[in-house]
Amino acid sequence: MNKAILILLSLLLATSAFAGGKSVLDNGVNFIEIKRDYTETLSVVFFVRGGTVRETPENNGVGSLFSSVWVKSSDLLKQIEFYGGGVYASVGSDFMETTLAIPSEYFDKLIDSYAEMLKNPKIDKKIFEQDRKLQKEGIKASEDSPDSKAFKNFMAATYEKHPYGLNSEGTLESVEKFTVKDMENYAKEILQGANITVAVAGKYTDKQLAKLKSIFGSLPAGKPFKAVCEASAITKDKEIIDLDDDLQQAKLFVGYTAPAASEADYPALKVIADILGGGMSSRYFNVLRKDKGYAYSVGTAYPSRICAARFIAHIGLDEKNIPDALETIEKLNKEFINDLDEKELEAVKNYMLGRILIDSQTNSKQAWYACFFQNSGLGSEYFGNYIDVLKGITLSDIKRAAKIFDASKTVYIIK
Repeated sequence: MNKAILILLSLLLATSAFAGGKSVLDNGVNFIEIKRDYTETLSVVFFVRGGTVRETPENNGVGSLFSSVWVKSSDLLKQIEFYGGGVYASVGSDFMETTLAIPSEYFDKLIDSYAEMLKNPKIDKKIFEQDRKLQKEGIKASEDSPDSKAFKNFMAATYEKHPYGLNSEGTLESVEKFTVKDMENYAKEILQGANITVAVAGKYTDKQLAKLKSIFGSLPAGKPFKAVCEASAITKDKEIIDLDDDLQQAKLFVGYTAPAASEADYPALKVIADILGGGMSSRYFNVLRKDKGYAYSVGTAYPSRICAARFIAHIGLDEKNIPDALETIEKLNKEFINDLDEKELEAVKNYMLGRILIDSQTNSKQAWYACFFQNSGLGSEYFGNYIDVLKGITLSDIKRAAKIFDASKTVYIIK
């Protein structure tokens, strides 16, 4: 293992990971403190359990529209850029995520506006109409993008009726029906303490911390939300072929049921994703692009999920090469372990650790990881142990995790 990477990561994690505390407020909010006084900024990140998993085909896209309109309607957004900060919100499969980042010296000037945004969310009718129009235009644009359209169709096919198959933007039909009242009702549903995890990272005072706890502690407790994970796994092999006359090249996706973020094989499969499709040294790249010349773009994706995730192989290529490409991908998936040695495994882990070092240096990202792993059931401090988890992954761990490739899969082709 590269000593420089280990030293830097160890220092980073030792000086930043949860040097504060963790508590549960009376209304159920999980509150995490990450003291980093050597920085001059402060980030407040909070997750609300339930992103598109809260949605149905009828109200698909409500979270995405709300998160945009809510932030833009707030007085906080009107002020924060003057002080060099930012506030953002978005909705993914499992969570709504909101981030506030600000130089520490200016936080007191904005804390009341932040409180107002959370406790009395406003929905400006004009902004709502503008953003609903923009969201519909985004949906139309994604239909005209081969990559976006193919990925959206693949996810719908592999998850079938499970909400993970829904696109966060929704559909033209669902978004057109939304009203300001829908946004207000969603705010009441989502901003409930029982489903919120907040992490504060950076340089802050005890008084500021107490104020933040008071703000989040004043939200209604509500009822805990639990994602339904039944039907999130692939139960049988399936192949779907779509036709699109406007495509310049075909798209092939192959998906397997993969571990949720809380499962033991999750880290090992993250390593496998890099071995097979993580870059120009990966197996897919060397065989499918270099040797066979099938594609410019080929790779893997393994999005982290609370329920069953997907390990995804993807490639854009000439239609005539699809059968051989599919056979090659399946062969690489099942046979890469046969000639994987310690040297290659160590190189991949070094590469991953280097990316983590770059990715996790900001207060916002430290807070994000704390919220994510807390909600994954691993605990907010898990990221601080991640370096040891990756270092400890063995060839045996890789072999065990690779058994997902023996199970059922979804093949999606658009040509």
